[in-house]
Amino acid sequence: MNLRRTDFRGFTITELLVVVAIIALLLGLVLVGFRKAKLMARTMSCLSNQRQISLAQSSYATDNGGAFASPCTSFRGAMGAFTLTSDICGNFPILLNNGNLTNAAYHSWTASYPGADSEGNERMNGGAENEGALKQGRLFSYVGSVPVYSSPLDPTGRLRSYSLNAFVGVTVPNDVANYGKAWLDWYCSQGITPRTWKSTHLSQIKAPSHTIMSIVEQDGGPNNYNTHGWVIDPRPPAGSIAPLGTPNPGAWATATGWAGWIDTPAMWEPSALTYSYVDGSTESYSFQNPAVVLAMEEMQSAGNTHAYVQPPDASGDPMRRDWMHFRDRLLPGVIPPMIPRFQ
Repeated sequence: MNLRRTDFRGFTITELLVVVAIIALLLGLVLVGFRKAKLMARTMSCLSNQRQISLAQSSYATDNGGAFASPCTSFRGAMGAFTLTSDICGNFPILLNNGNLTNAAYHSWTASYPGADSEGNERMNGGAENEGALKQGRLFSYVGSVPVYSSPLDPTGRLRSYSLNAFVGVTVPNDVANYGKAWLDWYCSQGITPRTWKSTHLSQIKAPSHTIMSIVEQDGGPNNYNTHGWVIDPRPPAGSIAPLGTPNPGAWATATGWAGWIDTPAMWEPSALTYSYVDGSTESYSFQNPAVVLAMEEMQSAGNTHAYVQPPDASGDPMRRDWMHFRDRLLPGVIPPMIPRFQ
């Protein structure tokens, strides 16, 4: 009997390499898609947290004659706030918190200062917030849950990832003296008086759907928690010229000492930087200038999250688009719009 012989041919090396390359490409696509889906889920959860915080502020205001909780995280005395100042824009007196700066009296949204809460739980553990700091804050009964204060994008393991806008819920623009006082002359030069810049009540917010309420902030520093409100310098950089219709536009061109990003946003995901507005809506912003992203990431990895004086976006281009995006959302309708034109 003659058996028919069959020849079996294997894959060539070239064919194997092609198959491996196709598999690797498919795996890469799957991993990219999985990362994007994971980032989207975390971003949505972060936005949901901040929506709850913003709505908690609105509920607090409803129960307190329209007044917001303060964006400060502790009593005012420790930060050198000024209680009564006169001769502002023509002798306007400014009184913070009715002159009472004790821990119990100041309506901070968190109670991040040493000591125990009403249940005997310590507020601070060394330089970090405990649950007592959050639970004793004026907003906790409206927020209702400690995990809401933490962003799923935050890799630090802190209890709180968010700060409130330092320009909302205050008597003066950012009521920590070392910043707010320095800006009063500029505000006055623009025809903005204390009657206008006061933002302690919901009714005083002129554009709730465009005014930031909360934002992700790293601000690690020695304390490993965000101290007080999130703030950037509202004044234009030196050399800017105000838009038409702005009172005394020449004052913009002579502004000095511009501090830029006093607080930098948390750069955990610069393509998904989250914040909420006063009306409860939320937004995710993607930084436009890669150089700004790199500079902030390097600063934050080195433990520095403050005072980044952002240079112009390009040579011959005085714009600072990322800073302007947030600056125009600090307190629109009060702070003059940043529509720069240059000589």
